[in-house]
Amino acid sequence: MMDTTHLLVTDLEVDTALADPAVPAAIRAVWQLLWESEVRLDEVLAFDVPDAELDDRLVVIRHAKEGGVYEAGITVSAANALRELIGARRDGPLFTMDGRRLTKAEVATAFREATGGRTIHALRFTRQRKERGSTRLSSTADQPEGKTA
Repeated sequence: MMDTTHLLVTDLEVDTALADPAVPAAIRAVWQLLWESEVRLDEVLAFDVPDAELDDRLVVIRHAKEGGVYEAGITVSAANALRELIGARRDGPLFTMDGRRLTKAEVATAFREATGGRTIHALRFTRQRKERGSTRLSSTADQPEGKTA
């Protein structure tokens, strides 16, 4: 069996990255959606403002890998982060920086820098593993179990 521990990110690493005020809010919101929901990076970056149905805590995925249109539930904290990010905007790309849509490279590079080399793929991979209950995500072996997201 292939060793995938290098692909795992700890709750502490994610919490620290999400709380880092030096990272633009739009990038942190992308990370939060990857960590807390079923969406993929390409899907998140394709979101437009109307795709966030915040009162229902949903995002509408119009550019799914499988094709078609889907909805994904989001957490209260993710909805609040998106609400702040959107402000009074009614249209346009949801995740912007300097007036343009965020890129995969920007999100990935910022995550690598914030976590000391972890890949952006680690967020989704770790969440999937946590959902299956197949991994312990504490920083060291003698720490108590990390919180569940």
